[in-house]
Amino acid sequence: MLQRSFDDLGVPLAEVTFCVVDLETTGGSPAQNSITEVGALKVRGGEKVGSFHTLVNPGEAVPAFIRLLTGIDDTMLIEAPPIEAVLPSLVEFLKDSVVVAHNARFDVGFINAALERNCYPPLDNRVVDTARLAAKILSGEVRNNRLETLARHLRCAHKPCHRAFADVLATTDVLHHLIERAAGYGVTTLEDLVALTATRMDGTFSKIRLADGLPRSSGIYRFVGVQGQTLYVGKATDLRSRVRSYFYGDPRRKIRDMLRQTDRIEVEEYPTMLEAEVAEARAIAKEIPPHNRAGKKKPGWYVKVVTRSEGGRGASKVSTARIVKPDGSVYLGPYTSRTARTLIEAFRIALPLHRCSEPSRCHGCAFSEMDRCAGGRSEAQSRVVERIAHSITSDPSVVLDALRTRMDKLARAERYEEAAEVRDRGALLERALFRAIEVAALVRAGRIEIEVGPETVVIDGGVLDDGDENRRAAASAVAQEANVISNWIRRHGDDARLVSVENAWALPVRAGPHERFVSVKAEPRPTPR
Repeated sequence: MLQRSFDDLGVPLAEVTFCVVDLETTGGSPAQNSITEVGALKVRGGEKVGSFHTLVNPGEAVPAFIRLLTGIDDTMLIEAPPIEAVLPSLVEFLKDSVVVAHNARFDVGFINAALERNCYPPLDNRVVDTARLAAKILSGEVRNNRLETLARHLRCAHKPCHRAFADVLATTDVLHHLIERAAGYGVTTLEDLVALTATRMDGTFSKIRLADGLPRSSGIYRFVGVQGQTLYVGKATDLRSRVRSYFYGDPRRKIRDMLRQTDRIEVEEYPTMLEAEVAEARAIAKEIPPHNRAGKKKPGWYVKVVTRSEGGRGASKVSTARIVKPDGSVYLGPYTSRTARTLIEAFRIALPLHRCSEPSRCHGCAFSEMDRCAGGRSEAQSRVVERIAHSITSDPSVVLDALRTRMDKLARAERYEEAAEVRDRGALLERALFRAIEVAALVRAGRIEIEVGPETVVIDGGVLDDGDENRRAAASAVAQEANVISNWIRRHGDDARLVSVENAWALPVRAGPHERFVSVKAEPRPTPR
């Protein structure tokens, strides 16, 4: 009977060929001890389909305590074949089956050690350990997971007695009882059974059935609650595998809480992961699922840079803002309010940027006496703000180089804590500026066509062109979607080919992230005596 591939939608347990194995040995170390007996039984669908049993000459005397435990002595093994004569038949018998053993690490370890000594490759079979399965399924029912205890508790027809084939029969009975019990948790495939040993048996595993029939293609998935509310949105290259992984014992409490609330799982397929990532970002922004990190955040903060032309009204200004407006200002973000303030402070360290809260009304403040504020209406201050705007949209080197110079000066003066503070702010600003430049360049490039494998993806003005003519994204949504696309291009640019671009699309060259701020380390403060 030909089995379906394990890479299909999951092999039903009734179609799996299990090979239950048990060994007797001269001790507990695969490196130092030898096999004295091998027992194996093939079963499929609860029926026996083949057996393998032989004594093995270990080439050494059997210790007294092993003779007492198993009843196997040296006289029984004189005519037995050595392990090198047994291995070819054993390997052939195990072929194309799932190996089952009680405390499988012991049995598989001895088999692999023997294979290695005789120049065979190790076993590549999938392995099911009945001891570990029982620890999950029978937790609280039995005092231990020894084979004798389980066989007695489950009232198995065969009893173990420390002989290989007798123990194989008992392990087979235990396996069938555990599979029957596992069905109550929704375990119907080999994939589920193998994963069960790492699963938290907290009542949510049975919901793995919600993943039945999900495709193995790329796309996004939603965990949906009883009232139809979206609980979580994610993306995956293999939707079925990713969704099922949530039921395989994720230790995070928030995941278990989400699974308890889940009533159904919905998926949307996309031909490329670029489209899937954009769809995920749009869904999170629109549906605000409570279990997504982005869904819990309050609306973002932006660094807003207002420049004024010659003779213009108002003051040049750098401040924080909650929303992006089409007012000609330059925006950097979104970030948390703390990060936004840190970035503004980094600009102030690099350049003599105003520090008063309202520069248009500044006529001499405490900061101006330290030459750190000239008011937003001064021409000098306007030029500083214009340089900051230019660093966000085109060239970050002026600001970053000034920060690096400041950091080096502090380090030479042995003001290491201050140098470390500038370093950290500089690294944060460098990441923010390069990301902003990448996003701005993508938006300015206009219509772009990219081949991703066999698919052609169209990006127009920084957003994915999905053919929806009625979709009009707000300015902040454009920036966020362009950021998602830009991140994907940065990570997977080698997997895509540029077909056409409407306008110029150029990015600054850099050796690597944080390149200006990795070489200086803060010295520890001396311990006071």
